[in-house]
Amino acid sequence: GQSNERQKVELPDGSQANVKSFPINHAEAVIYPKSTDPVLNKEAFRTWQFIRLPEELGGKKNEVASFRMYSMVCLHLWCLWKYWPEDGRKRGECPCHGSMYDPMTGMAFAGPASLQAPPSNVLPRLDLEIDDKGDIWIKPPNWSPSANGVVGYGRYLT
Repeated sequence: GQSNERQKVELPDGSQANVKSFPINHAEAVIYPKSTDPVLNKEAFRTWQFIRLPEELGGKKNEVASFRMYSMVCLHLWCLWKYWPEDGRKRGECPCHGSMYDPMTGMAFAGPASLQAPPSNVLPRLDLEIDDKGDIWIKPPNWSPSANGVVGYGRYLT
């Protein structure tokens, strides 16, 4: 169930994300909260996009501000969007109806999600922390629209 303990940012290869090795302007899908049941772990609502921002948005610094972790569930009709690192893109894009998300804030700026009223135009996000080894951890969230947000529903930009 819900725990008050932090969880590691576990990459698809099973390793823990680390500021020294995770590439700038790169993203991976991460499962949270991770359970011992592989079927549960495939649920869209447990799928998060862990992003290291591009250099021009501060991604070069080895600090927590260089990273974002957003729910991959698009706020429009719950397809899974993903981050595109290419020049001229560098944004989250949903393949279903073209909603686009700002990697800095998680706010939709194009497509149907951008036309939805707050909080349904901003992706839920998880708060991160980095330990002295550079390993990245997810802090226990507060699932409220005015805090970390609600998956599939959204978050108020504060």
